[in-house]
Order: sequence, then C-alpha cells, then structure tokens
Amino acid sequence: MTDMKYQRFGKYLILDHLVDGGMAKICRATYLGEQANKIVAIKMVQPQYSKNPSFVQMFEDELKVTFGLLHPNIAQVYDYGMVDNQLYSAMEYVDGANLKQFLDRLRKKKFVFPVEISTHIISQVSQALHYAHTFQDKLTGKPFNIIHRDISPHNIMLTYDGTVKLIDFGIAKADSNTEATQAGTIKGKLAYLAPEYLEGLELDHRYDQFAVGITLWEMLCSRKLFTAKNDLAILKQIQACKVPRPSSINPNVPKELDEIVLKALSKDRTQRFENMDKLNRALVKFLYSNYPDFNATDLSYFAKQLFKEEIVEDKKKFVEFGKIDLRPYISDLQKNEQAGKTTQDSHAPVPADEITLRHKTGKLELDLGTFDQKEDSMPNLDLDFTEGTAGGVRTKDSSAGTKSRTIRTKKSNAQTNSTTQRSLKKQTRNKNLNRRNKDTESKGRSMLPTVFVAGLMAFAIFKPQLVENLTGIKIPHFYEKERDIASSQDKAQKPVEQKDQSPIDVPKGELIITNLSPEMKVFLNGKEREFDGITTRIPLNESFSLSVTKVGYKKWTYQNDLYLTEDRPYVSLVVPELKKDSVGFLTSSQNFAPGSKIKFKVGSEMIEKTLPLNNERVPAGNYEGVIVNPLLGTERKIRFKVEENKRNFLK
Repeated sequence: MTDMKYQRFGKYLILDHLVDGGMAKICRATYLGEQANKIVAIKMVQPQYSKNPSFVQMFEDELKVTFGLLHPNIAQVYDYGMVDNQLYSAMEYVDGANLKQFLDRLRKKKFVFPVEISTHIISQVSQALHYAHTFQDKLTGKPFNIIHRDISPHNIMLTYDGTVKLIDFGIAKADSNTEATQAGTIKGKLAYLAPEYLEGLELDHRYDQFAVGITLWEMLCSRKLFTAKNDLAILKQIQACKVPRPSSINPNVPKELDEIVLKALSKDRTQRFENMDKLNRALVKFLYSNYPDFNATDLSYFAKQLFKEEIVEDKKKFVEFGKIDLRPYISDLQKNEQAGKTTQDSHAPVPADEITLRHKTGKLELDLGTFDQKEDSMPNLDLDFTEGTAGGVRTKDSSAGTKSRTIRTKKSNAQTNSTTQRSLKKQTRNKNLNRRNKDTESKGRSMLPTVFVAGLMAFAIFKPQLVENLTGIKIPHFYEKERDIASSQDKAQKPVEQKDQSPIDVPKGELIITNLSPEMKVFLNGKEREFDGITTRIPLNESFSLSVTKVGYKKWTYQNDLYLTEDRPYVSLVVPELKKDSVGFLTSSQNFAPGSKIKFKVGSEMIEKTLPLNNERVPAGNYEGVIVNPLLGTERKIRFKVEENKRNFLK
C-alpha cells in the first residue's frame, strides 16, 4: 500500500487539518463508503484525554446534548465512537468562517457589520437557541433543558452561502448531563459570562440570551463590551453591567435596536426577554420595518466578498481531494473489518469498558474561558460611520479546547497528494499506451493534407513574393500593412499604456454597497461604475457623487459626496429601498419619415428612441427634446408631457 499517502481513521479518510488543539484537533475528512463524496469535520480527541475519565464524561455529555439536535442553524453531529483508543465525533462540515474571524477582518478594515446583517445573524442564532432550549426527548417527551453556556463569536459559524450555524455544545448544561461544575471553576469564555453566574444563581436559558446580547453589541460597535487588563477587572465590569447604548458608538444604529440590545443585556434577568423566541421576534420586526428590502442572500454576497481569496484557495484544495483514489483505502478498511481489527467507530452503543468510564470522584478543571489578552483587550476605535458600514479575517479557528489556539500547516499532505497523483497517472498511461499509438498513427496520415495547406497559407501570408514566383498567383501584401497599422497605433497609445501601468501613483480605497443587486446601476460623478461583486475601487482624496438606478424605480442619490483618505480608505453603504417610479406610455404618429429619432433626457440620462413609438414606458413628467432625421438633415425641438398610467400621444 505504498501509494496510500493519506491517513485512514476508521471509516474516514483524513484530508487535512483545520485546527490542532491541545485537547482535540479538527480535521476535514471524507466518508469511505457509499457517501464517499460527503465531506465532514472530524473532532479527534487527543489519546491522553481519551483515557481521562473526566474528559470522557464531558465528551459523553456533549454527545447526549447534540446528537439528537436537528435544526438548520445548528451544526449536526453524524457519528461518534472510538478508533485506535481515540475518541472522535463526525460533524457537519461548515464551509465558511466563524463570526470572530469576520469581526477581526472588519476591524482590520476599520469597518463594522452592517446593522441589517448583524440583526439577521443574531436572529438566526436566537432561533437555534430557542430550539435547543425547548428540545424534548422524542421517545419520552421529557425536556432536556439545554443551556449552551458558551455563546460567543467563536462558536457562531457563517457559511459562504449565507447560512448561520451554531456550534460547540461542549460545555452545555442539560438534565441528561452527569457532571457538576467544580467550585471556583469558570465554564465558558470570561468576557461573555452573565452577572447571575458570578452571583452563584441557578442558570437558565436567559444566561445564553445575555451572551447573545454581548455578541450583537460587539457586532454593532466593532469592539469588545467587557475588556480590561486582567480577568478580575473584567469580572467586576460584568458585575456592574453598565452597558453603553450601541448608537452612542455607532450612529447608524437606530434607537429601536438600542432598546432590544439593552433589554437582552439587563443585569436583572427578569427584565430580559421571556425567551429566545421573543428576542427573535423583536429582531425580525425591527429588521423588516427598517430594511424591508433586506434578503438573507445579502449575507452571502457579503461573506464571499470578504473571503474571496480563501474561497479560491479552498476550491483548489477540493479539486485535489476529488482526484484521490479511494479504492485502496476502502480495501484496507474491508480487510481490517474481516480480520476483526476495526475498533469501535460508529454511533452504536460502545461497551462500557471502552468508553463509558464513570468515576464520580474524577475531577477536571476546564477553563474554557481563557483568551488572548492582546486580542481581547482592544483599544477604543475612532470609528467614522457613513450610512451603514461593512467589512470581516479568515483564520481556521475553533474552540478545540486549548488556551492558545494555534494553526499548524501540514505540508506533507500536499507532497503526498502529488506523489499519489503521479502513480495513478502512470498506471493510466500504461493501460492506454497501445491504443494511443494506433490512434496517433492514423491521425498522422489524415493530418498530412491539412499540414500542407496550412504551410502554403503561412507562405502566402509571410512570403507573398515567393508564392507569386512559384505559382504565378498575385497575393496581396496585407500582413505588412496590418503590421504597419498596429505599430502606428501602438505609438499613438504609448502614453495611455504608461499611465495605466502605474496604478501605484493613484492610491485607491474601496466602496462597498452591501445590498447591491445585479439589476442596479451605480453612477459615480455621472458615469456608470463596474463593481466586482459588491465592491469597487475608487481613488483616494477625490470627491465623488453617487447615484443608483434600477429599471422601474426612482433614482436614489447619496446625500453627501464620497471622499476617501489614507486614514479612511473604505466606506460601506446600504441603498435604501428604491421607490417605484410613476410611468406613463408614449405613442407617436406613424407619419414620421424613415430614420427619424427622438432624443430627450430622463434625469441625467439621455434617451434616444427610433420613431414611431408604440406604448413606450416613460417616467411621468414634463420633457423637452428634439426630433432628428440624419438622412434628411432635419431637426426640430419639441415639448411633451407624460401623465402617470395614461397613454400620451406624440405628434
């Protein structure tokens, strides 16, 4: 099996490593079986922890909580078990980045999340949590009473297709759990704890609501809510629970959203929303009252623009994964199964002596709330907001259980992958060698006339005088003429080319329109502008007027001029819902001479139509124009009125 360069882990083939943590590592893998094209995420517990009774208990508790959950906004667990004395769980692979990575990139660009996208994301998280909080055992009808306890940007995944996924119920509290939190041990990330946790009160679903409120506040304000030089100072801030209004930092946040955020962040949990469904309803009502044109696909456009480089790189990886020959690995798996060597690797109940190691006296302090002080203690940002800003870093990050989350690139995978491909290509060449030789021989004969004609044509083009001498046929010397024309054009265009080839002389920033749709046209200083997705680059230190048009709707003009600088090289805008245009129908006499045209302006756009007209849709209003006939050399000025929803006749 010398060509098996990838690691087989039970019935899964490990493709690459996403996160290598101290307690567990997360890998991308494919299933070796009928669903061989299915990519999953494998959480592999390190061998030393797989033997630790306390960790095994925590692992079991997580599975009890998550294995039955089935919701579009919760990453699903497919399978679990033990392979080679190593615990694992197979989960839904989420093709995207976590919310923290989005926030990191936005801070780097000096942006904040657009208000409407922030609201949408937290609405989806609220739906997932309400489902988990009210989840019941299908067989007994008994509620699980799940509390996630680790809601934070790290555990909210955003796919590149615009889906929101809640992950990592690793420290979730439920009635099915057997572990008890040891006194003095903090469960969850420090900066997302609720005041009642510090007061030692019994926790309920409102604990998760407070963490959701913190997350929404941080998305709107692009900074940490609770941050200080040390952990004790952070705990004191949480205990005081003095939360500034988001609009005091980000003027784009409406007052209605302020009230929702502050209600979720009430120190007294009885003053919060009754449940996550109530919070979700408040968010949805606010969203579509203030942004009626918002669509969930806006998040997809936003994500794909922020992470376009990572998406391209990942696509290349998946192409390479698709070239792997799985047959040797499947054969190896089948041999092991027949020989009885395969260890437990399915979600069927595992013998107690292998996984279920219950030692009530076993204790393990897990401080999952630690974080990098440099990262979380952010300085106050001097933010400049312009009608909704946007922007988000893609680092493979996950709460795999380590204090410092590091990423190690596995170079050997790429090397072994290329070796595997070379051996497969060699086998294919050997099988088809004879057939190719025969095909080549027959094709060679049929190509002779073609080659002869092509050669004659080449002589005709490049050596016309020689062809004339041999055949007596006079060939036009068109190649030299074209070459002369091209060279003269090159000379004329040289100054323009030199200017275009030095864009470094003109520093540029980015204009982002987060809800830009393909039907919209954007004009800067009256000229239509091409966009790469939702982004275009414009020169710094220049003033631009901005307007947006859409067929059948009134033009929207941005009230201020755009002006980007080195200190503020990015701006993100949201186009408000465009109002439908009032239109009438313009019909003309049939007696106009052939070639006649009418020209008139609609706003700043010149319209030119060939006469006669028949029920042409034109925005209602008064117009001045000209009727011209280039063939006859005539021109006359006209005035006409178009009334809304009426047929207007042009004489």
